[in-house]
Amino acid sequence: MAGASTSESIIESAAGRGPGGRRGTLAAAVVLIVAAVVGIVVWRSRGAEQPGAPASSPEPRASELYAADGTTLIARFDTTRPRESCLRVPVNDWGYFCDYFITWWQAQPTFGADAAQRLDRLRHGGYRIDGSLDPRLQAGAKLRVDALLPVTDPKVFSLAAIEPGTGLVRTMAVNRNFRRPPPPASPAGQDQPEWRPAGPDLMDPLVSGDADMPGTAAGAPFMMFTLAAALDSGLTLDHAIDTKRVYQSNYRIAPQSPAACNGGHWCPANTGDPAYLSGRRTMWDAFGHSVVTYFVALQERIGADKAIAMAKRLGIVFRSKEDQMLSEPAAHASWGAFTLGVSATTALDLANAYATLAADGTRCDPLPVARLADGAGRPVAGVGPHCESVLRPEVARAAIDAGRCPLGDRSAFGDRCGAGSVATTVVRDTVGRPVAGQFGLTGNRGTFSLVVAAPQLATAGMVASAPMVGGGSVQLDAGLTAGAIGVIAGVERDGLAPLPVREFTAPPRELAIAP
Repeated sequence: MAGASTSESIIESAAGRGPGGRRGTLAAAVVLIVAAVVGIVVWRSRGAEQPGAPASSPEPRASELYAADGTTLIARFDTTRPRESCLRVPVNDWGYFCDYFITWWQAQPTFGADAAQRLDRLRHGGYRIDGSLDPRLQAGAKLRVDALLPVTDPKVFSLAAIEPGTGLVRTMAVNRNFRRPPPPASPAGQDQPEWRPAGPDLMDPLVSGDADMPGTAAGAPFMMFTLAAALDSGLTLDHAIDTKRVYQSNYRIAPQSPAACNGGHWCPANTGDPAYLSGRRTMWDAFGHSVVTYFVALQERIGADKAIAMAKRLGIVFRSKEDQMLSEPAAHASWGAFTLGVSATTALDLANAYATLAADGTRCDPLPVARLADGAGRPVAGVGPHCESVLRPEVARAAIDAGRCPLGDRSAFGDRCGAGSVATTVVRDTVGRPVAGQFGLTGNRGTFSLVVAAPQLATAGMVASAPMVGGGSVQLDAGLTAGAIGVIAGVERDGLAPLPVREFTAPPRELAIAP
């Protein structure tokens, strides 16, 4: 062999006559061994490049989910059922984020043809997943939520924060333990309500929702979708309506309903600040004071279908069968109460919808993953962010301008929000920077919601009372709603604290003031 002849030549040359011959022989042997090893490495490297060469497959290993800091391990998916891994997270309240991550993973075609194949890849693919969860913000949010309503309270307080322009989910907190609840004492349907949040231990998606847990009514934050649809249809922020305390709408309801008048017309009424029960209103002060009869009349003018479509565009998902039916073309024209926020929603959806407006009309799918690498350390493409422009930037900016009124902020066009104050006027001072949003308290005082959005973060929280056996719900008192406002505003402030202050971009004057 040519290789052998060459080697022998090297040895003979190095073993030449003279006192250094033995030392030369040893050196030559070392050179030969090194050369042989290098040759093997080169051969293997070249062989791997040849077409058809077998590729070495790594040993199957579990994927790992880390927090956004890249060092805090949330879960290692080494169980037969990945959701079991979420029950073993080092900090219990991370379980809801972990569970949401698995739901998201199962929906990604990048990881397989169906949910079962995708979960198998999660268990055996060895992915390194840097999640979007901010552990510092999550710890503070959980402390605040539990301080107001401990895990033993029958009322549920859920909270989510999301990043505009990316959809990254920064926190998901709820006053519950992520644990399996004990089995009910009696079969469901007898004395167990359909929505059962009373126990301290639950694994249901209370923050993000699903078909079985679609959420609850948000109230006035849904007025924003009517407002944005009206702006998108060509109306301006100073669009005036002479409101009355009770408005006879063209929507029809059962004549025997307490909200009916004149033979089956739906006749909603204003509540709250006596100064805003009637009078000439614009989008600014009507939104700032949640003037019901203004927004019902505004929705009639543009059509409920446009308000519903706007909600979908901005990120609201209709999960309950009833809401899905009412949002379809066959029924949406008659869904008059939609603008009052009667449909079921979640804190994550509310945060995402207002984040879309804060991002100048760019909606991003909620995303629990900041970085993702496969078992070989290579970045995985196609998992997000998934964003699209769903609303003209100038319209989104006009909607945000009105949204500054309920939170104690100020329109870019001066004093447009109207006199007086509302419960959430303190939010601007609490957060300490420009904010927009809205709060809601449903008519039966069974649900409270608040969403606070800045250009870099949108935070939403919802407090819902547990349904009572036989119907009805526990009413939320004023002290509780004030406490919830402080919690949600405080989380928004904490999330923005490391970031530079950013102003909202003012909308063009032609969308604010009619010529």
